[in-house]
Parts: sequence; C-alpha cells; structure tokens
Amino acid sequence: MHSSTARIQQWAILMVTSLALLSGCASLPPPEEDTRDFRARAEHRQAGNLQVAVSVLGAAESEAQFGAPLASKGIQPVWLGVTNSGPQEFILMLLSMDPDYFSPSEVAWQVRDPEEGFTLEGLRRFDEAHMSIVIPPRSTRSGFVYTNFDPGAKALTVELIGENDTRRLEFILPVPGFQADFDRVDLDGHYRPDELRDLDLDGLRAYLEFLPCCVLGGDRKTPGDPLNLVVVGDGLQMLAAFVRQGWDLTETIRSDTVWGTIRSSVFGAKYRTSPISPLYVFDRPQDVALQKARQTVDERNHLRLWLAPVTFEGREVWVGQISRDIGVKLSSKTFVTHKIDPMVDEARLYVLFDLASSQYLARLGFAEGVGVSRSDAPRYNYTQDPYYTDGLRAVLFLSDEPRTYHEIEWLEWGILPGELDIEL
Repeated sequence: MHSSTARIQQWAILMVTSLALLSGCASLPPPEEDTRDFRARAEHRQAGNLQVAVSVLGAAESEAQFGAPLASKGIQPVWLGVTNSGPQEFILMLLSMDPDYFSPSEVAWQVRDPEEGFTLEGLRRFDEAHMSIVIPPRSTRSGFVYTNFDPGAKALTVELIGENDTRRLEFILPVPGFQADFDRVDLDGHYRPDELRDLDLDGLRAYLEFLPCCVLGGDRKTPGDPLNLVVVGDGLQMLAAFVRQGWDLTETIRSDTVWGTIRSSVFGAKYRTSPISPLYVFDRPQDVALQKARQTVDERNHLRLWLAPVTFEGREVWVGQISRDIGVKLSSKTFVTHKIDPMVDEARLYVLFDLASSQYLARLGFAEGVGVSRSDAPRYNYTQDPYYTDGLRAVLFLSDEPRTYHEIEWLEWGILPGELDIEL
C-alpha cells in the first residue's frame, strides 16, 4: 500500500512538472509531414546494372495512400523502385528489408472494416500495390513492402539475388513528420575551421584523457554522469550505425512529446522516442540523443553525444555519456527524474557489444579520464544517483565496410576493463 501511495505521488508530481514544461513549449507545434510525393524524395543507390530508389511513408501519408490507418496497426509501407538494365534476373529478398514484414493479406486483415470484415477487394488493394520480388532483365519494377513501424528513422537493406552474384544496398531514411532533437542543432556552426584540430592516435588519446570527467547538470555547474563513451565517425555514419541496431532518435520537447512521456510513464504505453533532458558539455546541451526503451520510458538505455572540436584523421569525434534508466524517483533538482543503474560500465559494455555485432566497428580502445568510483566511495550524478565505474572511456572507431569480430582491432591503451575491483 505504501509503495502504491508513493507511486501515485510520483505520478502527481510528474504531472505538475510536465505542466510547467508545457507552459514553456506550448508554442512549439508538432512538425508537419513532407508534402512532396514520396517518389520525389526517394533516396537512390546504384550497384552495377541495378538502380534502386527507396522512400518510407509517414503515418498521415500512408493513410492517404491506402485509405487506412496503417501506422496505428504498427505497419509502415516502404516504397521501392528497382531498374535492372542488365541481362541478369534478380530476386528481391524481402527479409533483408524487415525480417518480420507483413504480407498483403495480413495488412488487409489488420485494417478490415468491422462491419464488412475481410474482403477480396481489400486484399487486392494491398496485393496489387505490393512490390514484385522478381526483377527481370532490362526492366523496372516498383511497389510497396509492408514493414514494421519505426517512428523516427528507418534502417533497411535492399538485397537483390542474381544467378551469379548478390547486390546489397543500405539505406537510412528519415520518417516524415518526425522532428529529432538534432534538427535544432547547427552542427556546422559549432566550430570555425581554424578551431578544429586533426589528431593522430596518440593525440586523440591525450585529448580524451584531458576532457572533464563528467557532464554538467541543468544548472551548468554541478557534475553529472561520467563521459564514458567516444565514437569516431562522421555524423551520418554514426547515426546509421546506431539506427541499424535498433536505437531510436529522440524528439524535441514539445507539448505532444511531453504528454507522450506522461502516458508512457503513468499508463505503461511504449514510447520509443521520448525527449531526453539536456546535460552540458562544451558549454551546450547534447547535440544528439539516442535511446533504446523497454516497455516504458522509465526503463531505457539512453545516450547523449557532443561533437568535439577535434577530428581523427579527418573524421568527426563524438564525446558521449551512456547510462541505463531503471526507474523513476523524486528529486530535489527536477521534481521527478529517472534513476540510473549505478553500475554505469554495464551500459558502456552494451554499446560496445551492440556496435561490434553491427559489423561496423573497426577498432576500439579504452582511454582514462573519468576516474575510478568504487562501491565504498561512489560518485553521484546531478540528481544524486550513486554510480560506480572503472574510470575508463570506451573509444569506438566506426568502419565504412562490414567487419567480423575477429577483424576488430584492439588498441592497447593503458588499463583494460575488469582490471579494477569495483564489486559491490
């Protein structure tokens, strides 16, 4: 009974806090969807004699196209156009686009009229629009593949199998009507060209060890969570690596996104792109935030990244903070906040494994700089959650081409994870 009462009190304070946020952001309307025809904004790739165009439909757009609310059923049509100008026939491997794609009859059943039920006419509507899996020589085919709904960005691979070879083309597509937090950021305006320094490996290690241990909290002066992750790779490459692994983009703080967060926390509704509060490095809030939520926003891995004023061999360097939310709690700083897993190195390990399994991790190392925090003398973040760490920063270098686990290069930078005793 006592725990239920405490939970109700948390919900009440969350509502009050959210109303305060709403008063400051109510003038920000939800973004409008791209009004161009989906074919006009399609992204194009070429592999030999194959030209492939792909476009993902937003919720309103797919309803207008098919006359049914597909998004509310978790269905997202992806339009595909393939021109085969060569002499070889190709087969489209639908599983490459979504291992759990919907068949036309499944879609028709999901959106059937309650009164009419499942009809042959409804089936024909989605079957005729479906993409042909056979691409004959010297032909063009186009149509839709019915994939599972992704709210912010769509990562997919178009795999075409011929008699003699296989072509794989990868796409990362923005979903119309979604406004990511980094849309507000002018990344090109952060630094003048003369402010950027290009570093070699030794210079990068020295720079990372010189950085402050932690982010700063909302007051811009109180240390918060440790800066425990670094990703080396240009912006689009970095986003693509995470989106492929199921990480979601994060929305801006607006009236609708605040209410979405309330619904997720209070009523258990899943909200994969909930806003993330600002923390500060380089005297500014995070440039990009990504997350993997469980059933609600109360439990999620969340990652903040800041573009650093250095490059490594011409590639961008992103300094980050990764932690795992395991619940909510009351806070004197922010009324209600997420409680983090105190063993923050586990979240760091998760990202390392996740990018390694993506096959786009070229090499990795661990730099010092955070400082050791043991269980008998923990540090505390901005909202007074204790945390323990071996004090290292994982430094992950992205690859342009797929790599197996055995092809990942390990950098021998000082102490390795596990060599410090931070057991409870």
